[in-house]
Amino acid sequence: MRLPWSRNAAGTVVFIHGFQDTAALWEGVKTRLRTQRWRLKAVNLRLAEVADPDRRGAILEGYRDQVLGVLERIEPTASGRVVVVGHSMGSQVGELIAVGCPDTVVGLALIAPIPLGGYALTPAQATQFDHTAHDRNADAAARGRRALLSNDSRHVMRALVRATLATPTVTAEQQLRAWTTGHPLGDRPSVVAAPVLLVGGSDDTFSSPGLIRNAVAPRFADVRAHQVPDAGHWPHVEQPAVVAQILSCFLSRLTARSAQPAPNAMNTTEG
Repeated sequence: MRLPWSRNAAGTVVFIHGFQDTAALWEGVKTRLRTQRWRLKAVNLRLAEVADPDRRGAILEGYRDQVLGVLERIEPTASGRVVVVGHSMGSQVGELIAVGCPDTVVGLALIAPIPLGGYALTPAQATQFDHTAHDRNADAAARGRRALLSNDSRHVMRALVRATLATPTVTAEQQLRAWTTGHPLGDRPSVVAAPVLLVGGSDDTFSSPGLIRNAVAPRFADVRAHQVPDAGHWPHVEQPAVVAQILSCFLSRLTARSAQPAPNAMNTTEG
C-alpha cells in the first residue's frame, strides 16, 4: 500500500499507544520533538469492528486499519515517508503497518514492545489484567499501573490513571484479547526491511530487557536496541526527554540513510 503525500516536509511520525492508554501519553515526547522537520501524529485507537473477531490477529489488523485511515486523512504536506512508533500493544500494530506499507514506512520504533506473536500470561497475570480491564476505580487503576512503573511521580500516575479510565470496558476487553493472542506473522521472522529501533525501560518487568533481547530483536534484520534508565513499562511517560532524544537520533539516522544505498545486512547492537 502506498500513501499519498506531497514533498513539503521530511515525513510523518505516527505514534500508537498500548493497552488502556491514549494518544495523550505521547505528548511529553512529541513536545520535545517539535524541532524535528517531521509531522507528528498520535492516534487514539477505538473499538475495532472486525468481521471475524475469533480469527487470530483480526483485532490487531483492525487497529492497523484505523491508523492507516488516519494517515490517509492527514493533509498531504509530508514527503511520503512514515516512521511508526508503537508502545506495547501499539508495537504489534506498528509492525503490521510496516509489513503492509514497505514502500512508505522507512523506520519502525517499538517502545516496551510486546512480541507480535502474542504474550502468554500466567494465570495470576490473566486475572489481574482482566480485573484491570473491568475496574473503573481510580485507586485500583493506580495500583495496577504502579506495579509496572519505575517512576511513579504524581504527574506520571495522573496521566496513566486518566488513560485507564478513559478506555471503555468493551475496548479494554478487546485490546487485552488482541495483544495476548497476537498475530500469526509473529510466529516467524519479520519481513520488515526498514531499520527498527527497540526501546525498553531498564526496570520493566513485563517487556523486560531479556524479552526484548531474546523474543523481539532476533526477528528483525536491521535492529538497534536501547534501554532507558529509571523507567518501567512506560518509558515515554516516565522519561520523555530520554525517549525523545533516542527518537531524534533515530530520525536523523533515517534522514541520512535516505541519501545512501541500503546496506545488505545490519547487526543487532545495544546502546
